[in-house]
Amino acid sequence: MSFYVRIFSLAEDYPSLYALCDELVEAGYEFATSPGKDEPEFNNAEWTHFVIQYGEDTKPIELERNTKDQPGGLFQEEQTEFLEALKKLPYSKGQKKALEIVKNMVQVYAFEVDEDMTEAGWSFLECMLDFLCDATDGYVQVDEEGFYDKEGNLMVEME
Repeated sequence: MSFYVRIFSLAEDYPSLYALCDELVEAGYEFATSPGKDEPEFNNAEWTHFVIQYGEDTKPIELERNTKDQPGGLFQEEQTEFLEALKKLPYSKGQKKALEIVKNMVQVYAFEVDEDMTEAGWSFLECMLDFLCDATDGYVQVDEEGFYDKEGNLMVEME
């Protein structure tokens, strides 16, 4: 079974797959990707899908990037779904901030992760999350948990 960890980004800029991989290598991680660095899709400036294998006996992490301008409506579906869910929560500073983030976001990074992910897998994922949040003015949302602020504290709980 899997679940999603998302980054709701307020900036239109986004890093290349090279920059993301360089960050992981610099942090000391070994991994494989699809597409690989030698494949033309890896150089695509408008990348939307990326698979990262961080261990031999683990399920890979799938990363999908959707923007407000992309056809297909997945961005709009996510935005609508989260706005509706947040509006049902009791008012709080965290709920108000999360609503503001979802209303103003311009891209969503959705990581599909295995619920049995190891501690090493979480460390690997956190490296990617930190990098992408810093690069895109992003905020993390975890299924069955909620939204996190820039310091990694739970801002609003969502089940």
